[in-house]
Amino acid sequence: MNRTTATATEQFEFPEIYSFPPFFTRQPAEATWQEQRRLWCNLVLSFYRHTRQHTMTLSEAVLSPPFHNYQIKRILRVDVLREIVDELVKQGNAVWVGPKHTKDMCLVFWRKPEEWAAMIHQWVTDRGMINTVLTVYELTNGDDTGDQEFSGLDTVVLRRALDILQSQGKAQLFVGSSDDDLGVKFFA
Repeated sequence: MNRTTATATEQFEFPEIYSFPPFFTRQPAEATWQEQRRLWCNLVLSFYRHTRQHTMTLSEAVLSPPFHNYQIKRILRVDVLREIVDELVKQGNAVWVGPKHTKDMCLVFWRKPEEWAAMIHQWVTDRGMINTVLTVYELTNGDDTGDQEFSGLDTVVLRRALDILQSQGKAQLFVGSSDDDLGVKFFA
C-alpha cells in the first residue's frame, strides 16, 4: 500500500459491523451470508472509492484494510473475498482480469464505466470541446481536469469508458504505440 492509500485508509470511516469479528468469517446460513456479502460489497465499493483504487489482487488485498482489521486481529479469507468479488461482477461493479482460472485480480468499478463515460462526455460538452482531440493524459492529469472526479482515473477504467463513448458514436479513439499515446475526439 502506497503512502497516499495509507493516508486515505486512515481517514476512511468504517461501518460499525467492521468491528464485529464474525463479519470476517463466512456465515453458514444462506440468508445471513447474503446480508454479509451485501455489506462486504458496499464496504469494498465505498473503500475503493474513498482510496481511489480500481485494481485488486485478492492474495495481496487480504493483507491490508479493509480485509484485514488489525484492531480485532481478523482477516477475511481469500476464498470468501473471491465470492464477494463474484457478486460485484454480477452487479457490474467489477470484472476479473488476468488468467481466468486464477480469479486473483479484478478491476473494481466504484463508478461503472458507463457512468464515467457519461461524466466525461458531459464535461467535454460543458467545456465546448466537442470535435476536439484530447489525450488520455489531458483527461486524467490535465490542468483543466484537476477538480473533476475522473482526474487521476486508472487508464484501464478510462479506456473502458472511452470504448463505450466510441460505441455510442460520441467519440473516436486514436491509438498510438501505447495507451499513453491514446487520443480521443469527442462528438455531440
